[in-house]
Amino acid sequence: MSGKEYGKLWAVGAIILIVIALVAVACGAPAPPTTPAEKPPAPTEEPAATEEPEKLVYVAISKSLDNPAFAVAEAGAKDRLAELEAEGVQIDLEWTAPLGADPAKEVEMIESYVQRGVDGLLVNSLGPSVCQAVDQAMDAGIPIVMWDSDCPDSKRLSYVGTDNYQGGIECAKLYAEAVEGKGHQKIFILTGQPGAFNLQERDRGFKDGLDTLGVDYEIVTTVPGFDDLSKSVEAVESTLRGDPTINGFFCDGPWPFLVEPSNLPTLIERVESGDLTVVSFDTLEQEMWYVENDIIVGMFGQKYYGWGYHGLSVLHDIVANGAKYPPIVQTGGDIVTKDGRHGSFTAAEFDMFWKNFSFKETPIGAEEAWKRYEAGEAVTAP
Repeated sequence: MSGKEYGKLWAVGAIILIVIALVAVACGAPAPPTTPAEKPPAPTEEPAATEEPEKLVYVAISKSLDNPAFAVAEAGAKDRLAELEAEGVQIDLEWTAPLGADPAKEVEMIESYVQRGVDGLLVNSLGPSVCQAVDQAMDAGIPIVMWDSDCPDSKRLSYVGTDNYQGGIECAKLYAEAVEGKGHQKIFILTGQPGAFNLQERDRGFKDGLDTLGVDYEIVTTVPGFDDLSKSVEAVESTLRGDPTINGFFCDGPWPFLVEPSNLPTLIERVESGDLTVVSFDTLEQEMWYVENDIIVGMFGQKYYGWGYHGLSVLHDIVANGAKYPPIVQTGGDIVTKDGRHGSFTAAEFDMFWKNFSFKETPIGAEEAWKRYEAGEAVTAP
């Protein structure tokens, strides 16, 4: 082997030795230290979502917007609403009425609330067409409680209000006492919306009461005022002007006595001359002047605050708890005369009730309501 070839062979061997050494070092070298993997953070527990209690939607429909009795009922309902909300109940209460005490508009309102799917209705009926709408709403699954003016033959669940027939009898007693010994009575009746059940019952009770008491009378005419103040005033004045032989007047609602006395000159003149005897349903604040000044001999009034307070209470108990109430939740009534005879309130006493708004109630459950219904007792405070 030549020296040049030996040199090449040596060089190749040296390269091989170097590669082997490098591989040995690489294979034997310790791996670089590694940091332990960080654990992912433990998932934090989300706070349990608190479910908002379901908000119930109730709607109360009164007959009209201008009768102060219905404003008092609304105040009662709102007071009961505040009590329920303090217990954690969520309620949206709407209070409304058809313009002009119009039965057709009240029917439309009921139908619209059925379409909305409200949770319950409190209805003050203007007549038979409204009662049909009540049945349709019940068939659609909307619970209905009546107040003030009932639909007794409908599918409604209960009625919260006065025994209007008995109220008519009480008015007959007041009238009979006032006309004792005055001979034949020619009586004019002013009513509200024709067909309203509560007004029909008042008139029926008044007539039956006069019959029972042996009063010699005839009903000369019954004129509607359509639950409207101005129409009622005009009906009274025109009827009295048109027939001077009328010597008796039964008003089965408050309408003409909610205005200033100067609007009733014919009526007041006839009363002051001794030619006319007047009794009236309702005991609203505006009417007290007429009793105090000897224009009205006596009045039978209703528990207006209780309409709303107990009406909402009954409806909510039915909707929320499935309670079963009697067909009538009787709210009773009050009698007002000038001198407070026979245990009635004096006009001055009742006027103070209004000025102080001394009307408070306590909720009555279904069991107690049934007991009082069976005993013929009212649920309202005296």
